[in-house]
Amino acid sequence: MTAYDSSNTNTQIKASSDTVRIASEVVDFSSTTNAATDTFDVIAIPANTMVLAAGVDVLTADSAGNSGTIALGDSADADQYVAAATVAAAGQMAILAAPFANSSADAIRITVGTGAINAKVRVWATMISLDKGGSDADTDSQTVTFS
Repeated sequence: MTAYDSSNTNTQIKASSDTVRIASEVVDFSSTTNAATDTFDVIAIPANTMVLAAGVDVLTADSAGNSGTIALGDSADADQYVAAATVAAAGQMAILAAPFANSSADAIRITVGTGAINAKVRVWATMISLDKGGSDADTDSQTVTFS
């Protein structure tokens, strides 16, 4: 297995903002050698960020002939957002069924399933920071009092 990391640090999501943000990146598998179980970290997820939805849009269908599939997830769950699906036809794939909160920084990751692929896909995610006024670290202190 080879792990590929994106240079995308996703600076669109800021700890001081509660604005919903959409991040997307195109991955052209024909530009790299890949095989079953390879992972591609595509979009950075800052700590304390909720992924509201995520998905894959197949821009160019796979023609490698390996019946290759991809899953969309993160380091904890390879198919957190999209279960293994074929990329043999262009179009949008299923998306995350329920929002998922990330307490630690992670990345939205493509995992190549059953064989090498040469498809071109757009990975997208809709995210919001859970840290308005705080920091990305889990070291914020209480700012309210209780009686």
